Amino acid sequence: MRWISCVALVTFAGLALAQTQQKAPSQYDVVTVKPAKAGETSSYWRWTSDGFEAHNMYVKMMLAGSYNVKSWLVFGLPAWAESTGWDMQAKVLDADTKPIEKLTPQERNALMLSLLRDRFGLVAHTESKVQPVFVMTTLPEGIKLKASPAPPAGEPEPKFGRTTYAMNTGKLEGKYVTMTQLADVLSGEVERTIVDKSGVTGDYDVNLKWTPERRMNAGDNGTAGETAPSIYEALKEQAGLKLTADKAPVPTVVVDTIKQPEAN
Repeated sequence: MRWISCVALVTFAGLALAQTQQKAPSQYDVVTVKPAKAGETSSYWRWTSDGFEAHNMYVKMMLAGSYNVKSWLVFGLPAWAESTGWDMQAKVLDADTKPIEKLTPQERNALMLSLLRDRFGLVAHTESKVQPVFVMTTLPEGIKLKASPAPPAGEPEPKFGRTTYAMNTGKLEGKYVTMTQLADVLSGEVERTIVDKSGVTGDYDVNLKWTPERRMNAGDNGTAGETAPSIYEALKEQAGLKLTADKAPVPTVVVDTIKQPEAN
């Protein structure tokens, strides 16, 4: 019985070791790519249990996501890469590799880049460029956001962290948000990198409302009655933060070569 138990222990230990030594897949085994139907307005990109699927997704957005930069920091793309949407499905069939849900964000990004290289002929490099930015600091009266409550004692940390936020047109709601995260989220609204120099630490609940700049420029501030301020004024009034224009070196992506793929 002892001998059998030892064998069983060795077997289980071997299985556990094999699972911990699984490598991230280096490429997709099956990929389909085709142009999205003309006139499509909705788009999405989501991971699946064995790969990912996308609908009406622009190459520029995929590149930005894969390199973890904002879309306006991707340079050298031809016009079609910013205006042509693609429907894609990709799967990993090798059971010996790490499952998609266990990949780190960096491993998923590397997998996506392998698809862009294989099917779109992507050749690109990263470089730091001095770009217009906004520096986020606090007003003299200090931060106006409410600190997020401490989690109940003994409550396990959620798998993907406690931070949650939802952003719609002219509105941002979030919980357990750091100032660095807030700066990153709002960078998309002002289309400029926001550098957090607030010096504020900790997690905060966020509830911001503003009128998007495109509406203000068009003279459409919403329905009749009181309207929300610009994003810049909203940050001052509702969060105690201000944005100051500046320039700073930021990571960018420069595309050297890319081509439209053949549909399959």
